[in-house]
Amino acid sequence: MEISMIGHASIFVQTKDCRILMDPVLWDPHQEGLFDVCPKREVIHDRIPEFDVLIISHRHLDHFDIRSLAFLPKTVDVFIPRDSLIKNCLSKLGFSQIYTLPDFNEVKLGSTNLFTTRSENRVPEYGIIFADSSGVCWNQVDTIVSPSTINLILSRYAQIDLLLATWQPMLEVNYQLNQSISFPYLPYNSFLRNVSLIQPKAVVPASNGFKAVNGSSWLNQILFPVTREQFCRDVKLIYPKVANNVYPLDPGDLLTFEDDRFSYFAGGCDFVKKITDDTDDLEFSPVNVGCNLIDSNRNNYDVEDMIQVIDEEISLSMPKFIEENRALMFEEHCRWPIIYQLQVVFPEFVKTWHFDFSEAKIEAKQEPNPLANLFTYVTASSLYGILKGFNGSDYAFLGGYYRSYSKIYSVVEKLGLIFPENIEITDPLIMKVPDDNLDKVLDKEIEKWVNSEPVNNNKHHQITKMMRFGNTLIRMKQKV
Repeated sequence: MEISMIGHASIFVQTKDCRILMDPVLWDPHQEGLFDVCPKREVIHDRIPEFDVLIISHRHLDHFDIRSLAFLPKTVDVFIPRDSLIKNCLSKLGFSQIYTLPDFNEVKLGSTNLFTTRSENRVPEYGIIFADSSGVCWNQVDTIVSPSTINLILSRYAQIDLLLATWQPMLEVNYQLNQSISFPYLPYNSFLRNVSLIQPKAVVPASNGFKAVNGSSWLNQILFPVTREQFCRDVKLIYPKVANNVYPLDPGDLLTFEDDRFSYFAGGCDFVKKITDDTDDLEFSPVNVGCNLIDSNRNNYDVEDMIQVIDEEISLSMPKFIEENRALMFEEHCRWPIIYQLQVVFPEFVKTWHFDFSEAKIEAKQEPNPLANLFTYVTASSLYGILKGFNGSDYAFLGGYYRSYSKIYSVVEKLGLIFPENIEITDPLIMKVPDDNLDKVLDKEIEKWVNSEPVNNNKHHQITKMMRFGNTLIRMKQKV
């Protein structure tokens, strides 16, 4: 069996005797102009192979793209969920062979079998199983899969060879509805546990390969809490037997399998090409959503001096401080372990470092890390002011120039996620920078204002006397 990744949820499946196109989205932008497939790709439309079957998983427009469907042959067999909207639209486009498939329905196509799998979502949708003599592939698409569904599938197919897994706990509308935009531990845990229950021979993180564009691009900071690298690592931890067979497919990649042998070909699809890897645009950063940090440098600090002071602090002083206090102050950071990412926003550019507390020697590495789980963002001028003693730490906190969030957990084989409840894992930068600047800040304020004249010529010359009785302080009456 061959799986060609067209992009996002669009795949082309070739079995022993059948060619299947599923959820085709062949142009960008899609979803009413809101989304582009990510990584960026080119679909070479005149090279798309002939196919026997078209499958639509559900009505969402990143799976049910009218423009793409309009350019496809209208006499192929089309399988859809129980959704009159999909059926009516396909009929208007000219498709004539439309078949509705309820949950747990089988379709026989020569030696190829298809089987629909139930979703707990309220939108009519299904996942699909492709089975032939080479093996069994379960494409979960966007479905929410219950343990009872897994049990039923495993009673029918004793072994799932390839699982295109539901994996991304998306936060599509949380911000818009004033709901939590913190890391969604529980939904993500359920996705990982499902992989452990299914016990496939190979896993692909399915679907969720797009980004918001144009006026909606700010949503990229909250849409995808989990990186693909993060899921691929975690699925190996919860189900170690799959460790050598986890494949994050980009547009244009090809995956084949037969008799327990899996072969991955980057760029192996001749009708889709990856143009560029723009997945950095999907950095989950809920503390910046809608209001990115900007350093206006209102005190006009010398930028070259800021660069030198901050580089020395982060690249030299912080690693030394962490190593010297590893056992005393950073025990929990090492136990979980923490990958700490620190981003400093300068007036014209951004610099990012990360510190991996799982390493024997902790160093500042100047690059982002897709596995980071503790994050800090700070403007260069506010950090510089604190380091030089010009400002107190409250200046950065209360001014909104410092922001931090975390997505800390550990993955236990078969069990899933555990979280650091009732355990404080502090931002290493806060532990390192001076916390005794307030006296310096106030001394400068005193020096600046000490010779000020009283307002309204209100000069108070009377000297009073106070006497304390227990917990009470009493001003004594003066003799006239």
